[in-house]
Amino acid sequence: RSSDLQLDSRKKPKLMHGTLIMKANTFQLVSPEQALREMGLSEHQLRFTCRVHIQDPYKEQETVLRIYEHLKSVLKEHSVQHLPDGSIMVESILIQATAHDDPSTKVLLVSWTYQDEELGGYLTALLKKGLPPSSV
Repeated sequence: RSSDLQLDSRKKPKLMHGTLIMKANTFQLVSPEQALREMGLSEHQLRFTCRVHIQDPYKEQETVLRIYEHLKSVLKEHSVQHLPDGSIMVESILIQATAHDDPSTKVLLVSWTYQDEELGGYLTALLKKGLPPSSV
């Protein structure tokens, strides 16, 4: 029944981000952005960065392209972009590859904000599993 569906959707937990401010002896719940504006403060972005070592015999640029293709195939519901500077963005999560002393090892820097902690953790775990065998 449709009334049961409506009741169930109202019972589902919903994540809300807000700030409780007090003005003229009354409390008001506002968006964090509005609270910052009203207080004359600027927002500070806190980012987490994780290093992931992967084994890949290809050159850095080829490894980045392989990571990009792998993430596009796995994360169909997310925006995955290969940026001109060679990094990869998944939503707001930044992935950069750097060389290692051992040419077959690449170090990936995965960086995300606290708002994207769930996706950042998922990507880190996915990348730690390594890349699928190359079809090249």
